Amino acid sequence: MIQPRTQTAEYWGSKFTLTEADIEQIYNHFIEVERPQTAVELTRVIITFRVADETNQVKKRLSGRTIYQPQSSFKVGDELVFPALQFTYGTVTAVRDGHNPQEGPFRVITIDFGDKAREFVADLKSPHVLNATEGNALAELVDVDIDQVMAQHGSQIIAKLTTEMQSRQEFVHLGQEWFVKGLMAEVNIGHLHLTEAVLEMNNGGPLPVSEILPHLDMDPSLRPEVLSFSLNYALLQDGRFDEVAPKGQVAWFLRRLEPEGVQQTPERLRYSPIPYDRALLSPQLILLERELDDEWSELEPPPAQQLVVFTLLFPHRHAGVIPLSARIRPLLPPSSSPRQRIILVDDETNEEIQAWVVQQERYVYGLSDWYTRHEIPIGGFVHLRTGPEPGVLSLGYDRRRSQREWVRLATAVDNHIHFELKRRSVGCGFDDLMIVGTDTIIAVDALWRRAETQQRTMASLLAEIFPQLAQLNPQNTVHAKTLYSAINLLRRVPPAPLFAELVRHPAFQPVGDHYWQFDKSRWQES
Repeated sequence: MIQPRTQTAEYWGSKFTLTEADIEQIYNHFIEVERPQTAVELTRVIITFRVADETNQVKKRLSGRTIYQPQSSFKVGDELVFPALQFTYGTVTAVRDGHNPQEGPFRVITIDFGDKAREFVADLKSPHVLNATEGNALAELVDVDIDQVMAQHGSQIIAKLTTEMQSRQEFVHLGQEWFVKGLMAEVNIGHLHLTEAVLEMNNGGPLPVSEILPHLDMDPSLRPEVLSFSLNYALLQDGRFDEVAPKGQVAWFLRRLEPEGVQQTPERLRYSPIPYDRALLSPQLILLERELDDEWSELEPPPAQQLVVFTLLFPHRHAGVIPLSARIRPLLPPSSSPRQRIILVDDETNEEIQAWVVQQERYVYGLSDWYTRHEIPIGGFVHLRTGPEPGVLSLGYDRRRSQREWVRLATAVDNHIHFELKRRSVGCGFDDLMIVGTDTIIAVDALWRRAETQQRTMASLLAEIFPQLAQLNPQNTVHAKTLYSAINLLRRVPPAPLFAELVRHPAFQPVGDHYWQFDKSRWQES
């Protein structure tokens, strides 16, 4: 069988490179179809071109020549083509008798390839793998399965094609689609101003370009796909506009009309990384870190879950956000946009809440009213579930009949934090170790700003908080989860640096089951 080079792994392997002829084919393809194309579509163009080019080259080599087959007879002056030698051709310069008792009589021909001469067998009576009709040889050559080449080598070719096109300024891409700059529609400053006005009339958005384009006076002779691509590309370059749809969709929002908590990260959520020695954490503390699932803990995402329950922390309750943690992140539709608009649906009332995913700062904004209306406490259990479509999630909490519970409440006394136990009506399931609230948010905020201004260390904050919490327990012990919840009233701290500080400092003594005691006699800030 004659296997075309374009259907071999070697041809498309590590040595495969794109040529100027390939790029020219891509240009011609864009001109022909007059619309943006994906890298997959362009890769198929390259493969089809290469296969056709090889076929044409072989047909040229076969023109006026004979395919070499060991069973055939040849004479001096015949021009032969050798498919097994990548269709190299040469001229018969000599013919002589051959001798091999096992093969019977045959002839030996000498072929001049220009730079060298080689001998081949002819008039061979015994079967040979190279014997075939000329028509079959050509049919085998042109019978290349493009789908099979795509399946086996497509990903490698796509990667190389993408790299090559990214290096050329004449090509532009949005998501998975590519186009040529010279074929794009003109989008001028007037079109951008009109787009801003359209979004403003629609409360900022989100709107796809299909709903914006009818308001713009753009070239009607161009395909809708070209107009959409061109406008999307122009909006992406303009800081006034945010692309806020899930991956695979495109919708635009007017940046200045986004909520303040989306444009600027709420102060209580800002985390400045705290250096610590992770080797100090025992396997048990690492398990506790995973249980708490703080968004600033560097945890590997667990297996995909349809339902995630998280415990509300003070900074999240204060700012009205959901933490974008390792367990919660997979529930959200993938997106390459820094800000994404989603819909949260209350699983009890079907109320729709417009929320915003702020990827880099790791939070989902827009829950403040919902938390307040349902009186969800610090330490309360909130749950999220995948929704019926991308960009929609189901939201709820551990609803129960309201009853009075003992709750830790923080207050400010002489510029220091103070904790006391008081009864409060709670209508939500909660983690008893993490329920830490306050009736004096303004005073607690003042303590937080004071701690920030003084650049207080985590150790000094722990030394202030620990005795206050310990006095609420007859054993004078405090659980690590309680410390984690409480210290976040004064500073944004994920579990790992806190746990490492408890282990490192001799004033904090473990007493089992993640409970700790504070030995004031051993306290010295370091």
